[in-house]
Amino acid sequence: MRALTVLVDQLAVEKPDDVWAKSPIISSQGAAGWEDITFSLLKNAVDATADFIIRYLGPGAPDEVLAYMGVNDVRYPFVILAALKAGYKPLLPSPRNSKEGNVTLLEKTKCSKFLCSGEFFAHIATLSASMPSLLTVQIPSIDELLQPFTPTPMTPVGPSNIDDHETLMILHTSGTTGLPKPIRIKAGVAHTFESIISIPTPPGRTSTHCSLLLTRLVLSVTPFFHVFGINFLLRSLYYQKPIVLLPADKPPTAELILECILKTKPSALASAPSMLEDICRLPTGLSVLSTLDFVFYGGAPLAEACGNQISDVTSVYNGIGSIEVFFMPTLRLKNPKDWQYFEWNLEAGVVMEPTEENPHLAEAVIKRRADGKYQFAFWNFPELREWRTHDLFEQHPTKKGLWKFVGRLDDIIVLSNGEKVNPVAFEKIVDGHPWVQGALMLGVGHFQAGLLVEPSKDHQRDDEDKFIDKIWPLIEEANTEYPAYARVWKSSVILTKPEKPFKRASKGSTMRRATYKLYEAEIEKLYKAQEATVEEPASAEQSSVPEVQELVRKAIRSVLGSRAANLADDANIFQLGADSLQALQLSRILTSSRLKCNAKTVYDNPTVTQLAKAVSGAEDQNPENIISREEPCISTSPPKSPPAAFNVLLIGSTGSLGSYLLRELLDTSEISQIFCLNRSLDAHERQQKSFEARGLGTIPPSRVRFYTGETSAPDFGLEFPHDFDSLQQQTDIVIINAWPVNFNSPLESFEQVIAGTKQCADFSSGSPRKPHIVFVSSIASVLNSPAVRHVPGDGDEIVIGEDWDPDNSLPAKQGYGESKHVAASILSNALRAGHINSVAVLRVGQLAGAAEKSGVWNRQEWLPSLLKTSTTLSLLPSTLPSAIDWVPTDLAARYIVQLSLSSYHRSTTHVKTFNIVNPHVVPWSFLVPGIQEFYSPGRKIETIPYADWVAELKRISPTAADEQIAQMPALKLLDFFEGLNAAAAESDTGSQAEVRFATGHAVAKSKAMAGLEGINGRMMRKWMDEWRF
Repeated sequence: MRALTVLVDQLAVEKPDDVWAKSPIISSQGAAGWEDITFSLLKNAVDATADFIIRYLGPGAPDEVLAYMGVNDVRYPFVILAALKAGYKPLLPSPRNSKEGNVTLLEKTKCSKFLCSGEFFAHIATLSASMPSLLTVQIPSIDELLQPFTPTPMTPVGPSNIDDHETLMILHTSGTTGLPKPIRIKAGVAHTFESIISIPTPPGRTSTHCSLLLTRLVLSVTPFFHVFGINFLLRSLYYQKPIVLLPADKPPTAELILECILKTKPSALASAPSMLEDICRLPTGLSVLSTLDFVFYGGAPLAEACGNQISDVTSVYNGIGSIEVFFMPTLRLKNPKDWQYFEWNLEAGVVMEPTEENPHLAEAVIKRRADGKYQFAFWNFPELREWRTHDLFEQHPTKKGLWKFVGRLDDIIVLSNGEKVNPVAFEKIVDGHPWVQGALMLGVGHFQAGLLVEPSKDHQRDDEDKFIDKIWPLIEEANTEYPAYARVWKSSVILTKPEKPFKRASKGSTMRRATYKLYEAEIEKLYKAQEATVEEPASAEQSSVPEVQELVRKAIRSVLGSRAANLADDANIFQLGADSLQALQLSRILTSSRLKCNAKTVYDNPTVTQLAKAVSGAEDQNPENIISREEPCISTSPPKSPPAAFNVLLIGSTGSLGSYLLRELLDTSEISQIFCLNRSLDAHERQQKSFEARGLGTIPPSRVRFYTGETSAPDFGLEFPHDFDSLQQQTDIVIINAWPVNFNSPLESFEQVIAGTKQCADFSSGSPRKPHIVFVSSIASVLNSPAVRHVPGDGDEIVIGEDWDPDNSLPAKQGYGESKHVAASILSNALRAGHINSVAVLRVGQLAGAAEKSGVWNRQEWLPSLLKTSTTLSLLPSTLPSAIDWVPTDLAARYIVQLSLSSYHRSTTHVKTFNIVNPHVVPWSFLVPGIQEFYSPGRKIETIPYADWVAELKRISPTAADEQIAQMPALKLLDFFEGLNAAAAESDTGSQAEVRFATGHAVAKSKAMAGLEGINGRMMRKWMDEWRF
């Protein structure tokens, strides 16, 4: 057949300006667009690369092998074609292989020359310890290879023809059954690929692959060292249809793929299923995919829900193949909704043979046909009459000839990203522990591997955590034998239940699929839990940057192995071959070290230096820097006299507290106009629904105006500039009530609302009325005050006062409390500098349900969850770790409005601070009899100590099904309840002192708050009535 290099030379002459590929332009700031590489440029780059190979490595001897490893950019095709031109057989080891795996490939192919991109030079150099004769050379950059090149006498021209039985290139198996094995791809495979477009089909039918081969422009997410990637290289040459590549300096995330689709406008996307599933989760994912003619996937099953969503907006094509068989020709399905199924082309020679284990499942076996013209497998294995794929399929229930992939006959686990794992060796290692009866690896259709372990009879009742700790060293040993993508994390180990042992055949062997089916619910629960925690960073502990850098280095090395052996601090880990699974694994390692990190953090900061800075909070992520950065603007506009009636800008009105605030403002005679600023476009509609749900009446349009905007945006992001000017001219009081309530988020996640506080200060500064700013803060902003940190003695009462203190160590050690303190500090600084005239900071404590008005206390909060769970268990805590100083939400709104008016001052440099907590504290035990009485007609609820109640939750939690969690919602808040228990059991000083909040200032300035009574049985009965548990 015609050599590929000859084809490139011909295309450079016949179609010099036609586009071969769209390659990302990478600058120091990242991808800066895409450039067209024409066939003339391709020939230029191939010749330049071949000349480089000859100069540094010499010409290839007959059948000599040259290995290449690099970032996934256009240099892969350059090297593959240039190596052929220079007389070599290119070998393409995966960057994900272990060191042992790569040494094995080099030894079996007798390869002693290795070409690599700069990112992998140190990695390849580590192989020299095992192979001293290995010669490693770094390839030039893309820009250098695309520079105009004039062939020299040394530049090879390559053979004009190549025999179909001659090796074209060498790929390798994934190593799932041990070490990776080289597979010599024969030239006949490429020859068949060139002619596959003419494969016969039944009348009226077309081939699936024809769509892929002939579509205008394909965005391919697959790497070139993979058989899927080689398909697209051959497609670009034989059918002259260009491909688009993603930037190689970033991992192929769903967001990056969507960006590439929008900018390069391909007609199709070829991707692994896991990436499509990520795209489906993004708000704009489906709308962007709808711009494509079709989506093509392969390598693993695609989640049914995701596939159905995509098939509603564009066509979905499913492909199947392997290194050994390249791909198996199929027919386009008659009904697009059958996208999960395959219908074999007769020319593929596929015969479905039922399995002995399950007659409803069949193995796809490729039988050699008479001419074998369209069968790839028998070029690579000419001695065989059939190729057993070991792929298992299930026939469509009503449509004969349609088959859906369901698994592997040889127990291979196919992850959702297409990676394959042979679990047997792993399981055998773990089985060797005396405490283990059996072990099964998990992960079919999921992103990562897991492990189901059956304890031996003597250990079936052991504590789960202790059991896993005991066998963990053996799991770690097994992990070292497997590639990074196949390793099991500690959080992915689950144990069987004594009443549900592994399913075993009569000969004693484990029945893998039957056991998977038995534990289907538990396995799904495991993976749902893993997904739920992926993007939730933990709170950070303060460490120095050098300490964090060393921690990050160790974490990267543990994930990437030998690829990071000589890791430079400025090396991009994704250019070293890290993938999205390893980004996730790295983020979890750092999170477990109490550093703020999620997968996106790793994507955005792919070097040691960047990642250490991002997770350590070394620059902008501490209160001092944020406060100083958000310094308000200076205005010289003098204040006007106090108005006869006040106009109020209420920021955040549609939530529970916001709705009661709006009602109180309407009911207050001193208030004239109310301007409600919310982020939602339908705030007016939402507000009315909230009013209706709480029985708050109607909203008079003559007094209330709604605006959509965002305080952090210039001019509050209002649609019309004159709206901002109008608000600034009319507002007398600004109440800042909008704040995300998330106690797990780090400080930097609140930077947008903190910036909005600074904008509010600017708003006041530039207003002729110099509006008074009322900031609705939280007691969390002072929970780490010196009074709490340094308790004078056991039993003493700790009182937190109502004076403003700028000390940045005051907040509780979580982002929410810190963010409230930072925002208040910005306002305090603006006041002290004379930029604004008056500020009131209202520290609000635990808000309860409404006392006088309607409105159900959110059932998802901790107290309703506690009571719902207690009624299910018939067990109620007899005490709570802290006394009850709650304030009903409707009454809190009244106090906030009264304090906003009474603290109004024309000009002051003093921040007025108030604690809005109940001055009349009662113990939980005071409320318990009323709770028991309320539920007594239907059940008897016993009381137990709080610690025992939490212990009962911990006992139930590991095995709780979804139905149990619905009835015991406290299980979802177990960490919170354990935290309360720990706080009560021990403090830094061992003291059991009660924390109280002074309320003298608030009571003096709010007549209503002066009359507040403690939480009582009447209030509890009202709330329990509304919950209807």
